[in-house]
Amino acid sequence: MNEQSVKALGEAGIRGLILRYSAPTIVSTVVSATYNVVDRIFVGRVCGEDALAAITVCFSPNLFLLALAMTVGQGSSTLVSIKLGEGDRPGAEKVLGQAIFLFFAFYAAAASIVLAFMDDLLTFFGATEKILPDAAAYYSIIICGLIFEKISFGINNLIRAEGRPAYSMATIIIGGCVNVFLDWLFLCRFGWGIRGAALATISAQACASLWVFYFYFGGHSYLKVRLKNIRVRLPIVLSMLYAGSPSLIIQGLSSFVTMMFVRQARFYGSESAIAVIGISMTVTTFIFLPVVGLSMGVQPIIGFNWGAGNYSRVREAFLNALWMGTGICAFGFCVAQIFPDAIFSIFLPADSPLIAMGDNALRLLTLSFPLVAANIITSGYFQSVKRPAMSIMITVVRQVVFLVPFLFLLPKFIGINGIWASFAASDFMAFLFTMAVLLREMRILNFTMSENCAAVGEKS
Repeated sequence: MNEQSVKALGEAGIRGLILRYSAPTIVSTVVSATYNVVDRIFVGRVCGEDALAAITVCFSPNLFLLALAMTVGQGSSTLVSIKLGEGDRPGAEKVLGQAIFLFFAFYAAAASIVLAFMDDLLTFFGATEKILPDAAAYYSIIICGLIFEKISFGINNLIRAEGRPAYSMATIIIGGCVNVFLDWLFLCRFGWGIRGAALATISAQACASLWVFYFYFGGHSYLKVRLKNIRVRLPIVLSMLYAGSPSLIIQGLSSFVTMMFVRQARFYGSESAIAVIGISMTVTTFIFLPVVGLSMGVQPIIGFNWGAGNYSRVREAFLNALWMGTGICAFGFCVAQIFPDAIFSIFLPADSPLIAMGDNALRLLTLSFPLVAANIITSGYFQSVKRPAMSIMITVVRQVVFLVPFLFLLPKFIGINGIWASFAASDFMAFLFTMAVLLREMRILNFTMSENCAAVGEKS
């Protein structure tokens, strides 16, 4: 990052900035999602449906650990953007050092606890006796390489926050490409089974981590990693946790909902239903992750201009991101509704009996997809302006207040189809709530801009 990059955040055209910052993050999130997509394709075709169900069970605890890591990653990224907007480079470097320290401390604690209680943990998250051995074999390897995920994803957020989205994108692309190759090598050529899928994932993340280290220690970064900053600074920790708390809530709730999703499917179905969940969630996540990438990409723009007091650019950036995100979700909805059988055929043999179940599941899951962007973009907006309570509320309403009751109520009347339909129902209700919050926020921004203009007029 240089002075021109900082100046561009406050003066360049908003749409161009959004494309510059969001295109890399969209590509990054989509490529990052290929970790799960490719694993499931190879595992489903090479290892079978039970192995696919086993790695699906591992998704919930992994989301929970990701929630903790994203609290640090997104919190520190938000603080860095605001510090740079305020012209406080030393303060931004302190945030960077604090983030690095917390990531390594988190890895040591999380890996120790999970490895000690592996079987109990996976059983709690929905593993049956039949798939528990495969799930434990897979997740033990994933946990041992957890630090690489935290570096390649968590610290990589800070690269984007200091104005280098293209380099941040390259980190994810490197990891994704390596993962695809190693999945083929370890599963198809070496025959290592589900352990090979786990080894491919952590090896790819290790390669991406080396790229991150090269950025910070190879003289390419604007912010420098200084040894004096890699220690606990309680005020920064508290501010970071506060700013990143929406990520903790969002991902933590995703983990909880995924667990309930798996447990309900186990109750109303079997390991086959869990396998369908694994594919369905992989596909739906792949569809809406570009919107998450768009939200992440626009956050530095919103955060910088909020810190600089330029509220008209804040509103413009948000509204443009909202329309772009809605378009992405509408496109994903069309694909899921028209080609569900073709999508499931990618993960399973053509004669698999799960394709018919998956066809129905995917159509029901994505009925309200065009409405999801409003929730994601609005939640990201409140996080980027350091109002995490609102961001958390928007997420909690969607994933707890609406989804959990539907998830338990609808299956009682329509069986397993009620599990799939619960997501569409909750997305629709959450959209109505989000729009009410959004309209109120836009009125507040308009009033603030009017006051600023009046104050400038008086000074003149």
